[in-house]
Amino acid sequence: MRAGGSDTTPGSPARPGSDPLDACALSTTRLEPGAVALVGGGPGALDLITVRGLALLRQADVVVVDRLGPAGLTELLDEHVEIIPVGKTPGVPSIPQAEIEQVLVEQARAGKRVVRLKGGDPFLLGRGGEEVLACRAAGIDVQVVPGVSSSIAGPAAGDVPVTHRGTAVALHVVNAHGDLGPADLAALRDAGTTTVLMMGVEWLPRLVAQATLNGVDPATPVAVVQSATMPEQRCVRGTLATIVETVEREQITSPAVIAVGGTAAEGFLAPPEPQETGRGAGRDNLTAPQEQAEHPFSAGDAQGGDAPGRSPMLIGCAHGTRFRAGRDVIRQLLVMAAELVDAPVRESFVDIQAPAIEDAVAAHAGPSDTTRLDAPVSAVVVPVLLSTGYHVRKDIGGAVAGRTAVATAPLGPDERLATVMVERLREAGLSKGDTVVMAAAGTSDPDGVAMVEQMRDLLAGALETEVGLGYVAASAPDVATVVRQARQAGAERVVVASYMLAPGHFQKKLEASGADVVARPLGTHPLVAEVIADRYRAAVGD
Repeated sequence: MRAGGSDTTPGSPARPGSDPLDACALSTTRLEPGAVALVGGGPGALDLITVRGLALLRQADVVVVDRLGPAGLTELLDEHVEIIPVGKTPGVPSIPQAEIEQVLVEQARAGKRVVRLKGGDPFLLGRGGEEVLACRAAGIDVQVVPGVSSSIAGPAAGDVPVTHRGTAVALHVVNAHGDLGPADLAALRDAGTTTVLMMGVEWLPRLVAQATLNGVDPATPVAVVQSATMPEQRCVRGTLATIVETVEREQITSPAVIAVGGTAAEGFLAPPEPQETGRGAGRDNLTAPQEQAEHPFSAGDAQGGDAPGRSPMLIGCAHGTRFRAGRDVIRQLLVMAAELVDAPVRESFVDIQAPAIEDAVAAHAGPSDTTRLDAPVSAVVVPVLLSTGYHVRKDIGGAVAGRTAVATAPLGPDERLATVMVERLREAGLSKGDTVVMAAAGTSDPDGVAMVEQMRDLLAGALETEVGLGYVAASAPDVATVVRQARQAGAERVVVASYMLAPGHFQKKLEASGADVVARPLGTHPLVAEVIADRYRAAVGD
């Protein structure tokens, strides 16, 4: 047995022997030479591995082990067992999945009995299916041992039942890397569903922003359990509105599981008085509303924002992007704008991302009565775009046509945006005597071009110097040409002011323009959020 193992180690398995409850006595499963077993090791504590998993582990010649899960079990194996660590650590270069699969195949082909010890359950976000396919493609016999999944065990260890009669009748598990999908957002809006976000602590701010901008109630309870089932386990609670601050303050880090829903509330399992949970276990016996009133027509309010005293909804509409940093900027701007207006705020996009602008408007603004001049407005679409063009005229204009919704002008031109560009230039190291070129995305719309030119003039006024103008696409001259012409005219240093909202494909093209310095985009600046809020206020008459 490896150093550190003993019969009295807390949570460690007993050695094979005469005990009828011994793992090898209870399980007759065999691991033959040249075969692989994918074993789900559970959420972390050594004694949460299954009996079958433990029995196979004791038969192994080679154990290929992850970082998460009960890796400490390998210390209890005989010394002849070869341990191959292949765990992935966030932020650290790790072994590619293809190489892990190659290790399994090569070890099995060498006649070894191979156990792939994984955290949780092999088939729940564990890439177990890929490893099974790789083994079978190579003609290797492979078996799978289910494990206790941290998606259920993690919340349970933190006193959060993922289902509970009268409160939660469904469980939704999400890989929380990246954006939430439509089904994820629907689950979060459903008061009868517990949503478990896996591997999401580092992503929590963007997950919360997306959820709240898509109609999930900020008061929804949230629990975050770090190092579930382990001695160092910690659990914090809050709501969608408070959990980011709480996690940062308490320095909660991965590995952690996030549970969202009614059963995650503080003291849910310790009420001051017994709670009535209803007679049945199904959805009909939920004691809380089954769905938040995200869609106005299901809430008995036929026109959404038309109800007396209710402000029209602000729907921010941006161009979608595949760049995560760009998505974060747009969402944070809308979150900042929401703090400046007395109205609910939702996100929408033209191209690439969901929800599409037409779907967002249709969800919150009913058909308009064209015979009424004083028809109430349910939603105000603010283009989170810098100039007019096809997206403003056709996409946004078409989405509001015939509905109780209106669209505002885009964000530019505006003196406040010039102020932000000046700040960004100075952050980038703008010096006296530098030649400045403003770079815009470009548009084939003449009015859009005129707006960009006005913005260039505002920037020139703020800098008290001449400013060149170049475009990334759709308009001429392109930025690289303007930079080259400035050098030919004798400029010692050319600095590009980015008239972009967020990092993305166009910003990367600016960095390849040949300029000496490229300032970063406008980004999450309070003045940009203020412009969004002011466009909304002007539309509603505030």
